[in-house]
Amino acid sequence: MNYQAKVEGMSCKGCANSVKAAFSNIEGVSQVDINLDEKEATFESSQAVTKQQLENALADTSYTVESLK
Repeated sequence: MNYQAKVEGMSCKGCANSVKAAFSNIEGVSQVDINLDEKEATFESSQAVTKQQLENALADTSYTVESLK
């Protein structure tokens, strides 16, 4: 399954790397790509992923998930 998530709070390459690492730690998630200009993460997952799972992965950061599709 392919997903797109809008992530608020990213402003630099370090931010993008932090979000990428956090999302990559979610079970089943692979191929995480970050578009910093669009503040968007795209990724593949072998199982369903919820907005709550993404928010939990970012719990210790200043980033928030605005939407998931």
